Amino acid sequence: LFSEQERAYCDGFADPWSRYAARFAAKEAVGKALGIGIIGFVWRDIEVLSGGKPVIALHGGVADIARRLGVTRVEVSLSHTGGMAYAVAAALKEDADG
Repeated sequence: LFSEQERAYCDGFADPWSRYAARFAAKEAVGKALGIGIIGFVWRDIEVLSGGKPVIALHGGVADIARRLGVTRVEVSLSHTGGMAYAVAAALKEDADG
């Protein structure tokens, strides 16, 4: 489910499971934002990169779907607290003005 970079990030914390849960929630939210649900993609094709604000990197079949839809970027917000993880994703298209 997770890339090597995602695993390295999560495993760097005393409680890695909350980070894994947030990344899982983000991947699910991205799949839904692209209209492919949670079973219509390879989970590793959606990568949640960290470094302050989370960044979504799309690979393989998911990147192909996003291109066909005209999606130019995906924004995501993550949270984990009290044993729960949450994520919201938006698939965005650039207009003619950028």
